[in-house]
Amino acid sequence: MTYSMKKKISGALRIIIIGILALMFAYPVIMTAARSFIYDGKLSLTSYWRLFVFNFTYLDYFWNSVIYATLITVVCIIISFPLGFLFAKIKFKGRELIFFIYILVMMLPFQATSLPNYIQLRDFGMLNTRLALTVPMMFSPFAVFLFRQYMKNIPNDLLDSTLLESSSVFSIFRYAVIPQVKPAIAALSILIFCESWNIVEQALIFSMDNTDIYPLSVMLSNIPADASYAGGTVYMFPVLALFVLFREALESSMEEYKL
Repeated sequence: MTYSMKKKISGALRIIIIGILALMFAYPVIMTAARSFIYDGKLSLTSYWRLFVFNFTYLDYFWNSVIYATLITVVCIIISFPLGFLFAKIKFKGRELIFFIYILVMMLPFQATSLPNYIQLRDFGMLNTRLALTVPMMFSPFAVFLFRQYMKNIPNDLLDSTLLESSSVFSIFRYAVIPQVKPAIAALSILIFCESWNIVEQALIFSMDNTDIYPLSVMLSNIPADASYAGGTVYMFPVLALFVLFREALESSMEEYKL
């Protein structure tokens, strides 16, 4: 078998494998969206009519999810950005050790941190409030790590020249740092929003006595059966739309650091 033949076979196998994986991931989405337009065996918008007209609480929980995901994303970016710069460009004793401990502790799964978080939220009187569903998720080790990796590649000469011209840390961020990390900001915004959009355990543990503040991800199970596919389709739409709009930024960010 010649080298060119092996290359063609290898390429064909990759395409087949990728196609199968893509179909496996896309099938539930396509099936849910398609079934949402079928009611009593006929093509109809009745499921959406019943979802929005007869199920008045759906939009309330939908907006809860929008508020939580947006707030968590914005605050997480604001917090992670200077932390990434700190660990990337500011030299101080114990920097690498502190960064390692921060990443190690924050990388623990939710199940391992739920009890300490519950105790803290209880002591601060934040249980059964919207803050209980947002504050614990505003600190992302992955966001700090990615910002740090991007900022390590920013030339120090660029930062020094910007500082000489403006004598302001905010000017350094605005003119020297932010333009260099825009792909990271876009990618992290998508990833954090998606993660925050799908919170379930936090609501069930930290606000079990106040179902009015539940996100839509928890209340999907309460949607009437004849509107469940429509509810699932609407629930998926914001995340899918966000990915389509910022797909290029996400791909460029992931490719640059082989993430």
